[in-house]
Amino acid sequence: MSKAVIIDGNTFSDLSGFYDEVERKLTHGLDWSIGRNLDAFNDVLRGGFGVHDYGEPLTLTWMNSAKSKRDLGRESTTRHYKGMLATCHPSNVPSVQQYLDELKTGKGQMLFDIIIDIIHNPEHDHITFTLQ
Repeated sequence: MSKAVIIDGNTFSDLSGFYDEVERKLTHGLDWSIGRNLDAFNDVLRGGFGVHDYGEPLTLTWMNSAKSKRDLGRESTTRHYKGMLATCHPSNVPSVQQYLDELKTGKGQMLFDIIIDIIHNPEHDHITFTLQ
């Protein structure tokens, strides 16, 4: 039987708030916090960190996703990469700068779309995902 989790876009308006929502919904009951990055989010989806075991079927619904798509759009994505640029290892600067340059030219993936791609990753075939 699949466990059901609802992420509600009305409860957050930025990436930090998204991580708070993920912790509330997917990892509640832990006595430690997950990493506040997309790699940690990917790990949480695998399971074993809270509400579902590793590979256990999960039904994930993202309510108010249109709001999240706006909130995690170009402005938020640019802010995210500028923050990364200021703190990343020097060897990562060129790739982070490339992401910023792509955003400036109207290309590049927004945070919302990156998160969706992480959820749809084939390693998460145990997740049934719906945007509402």
